[in-house]
Amino acid sequence: MIEIFTIVGLSITSLLFVYLYVVQKRINISILANTLKTLLEQEIQHKENKTDKEKANEDFLKFVSDSRDLAYEYIESVQAGLQKFIDEVEPQIDYYDRYGSAIEGMVSPHDFALKKISSEFKELKKLLPEDYGKII
Repeated sequence: MIEIFTIVGLSITSLLFVYLYVVQKRINISILANTLKTLLEQEIQHKENKTDKEKANEDFLKFVSDSRDLAYEYIESVQAGLQKFIDEVEPQIDYYDRYGSAIEGMVSPHDFALKKISSEFKELKKLLPEDYGKII
């Protein structure tokens, strides 16, 4: 009779331990799932609610990038305008530099102005890169 009570007692104890093990495993899985869910929600919330410093950094980088692009566009348009001016005016300036005024000894009223324009034109040409407009 004691053997039956011992077997029944051990069986009940074993079933109790199995039951507690299964319950504890479910609780652990539930805790793990809730923890992961909370971490994911915090990550999403962090991405949505960036700090002012992070937003300022992103805005500054966008400003720098946009400014660089605008600067390159401006430089290209200025260089293109200078090149067009040089192409249009250079033959007349070269002619004046080569032949000067029509009559030696007579100073035309525009002679001083043309000398100044010629020297400033040469300075203006220096602003363009030497290889500007050449196909490489």
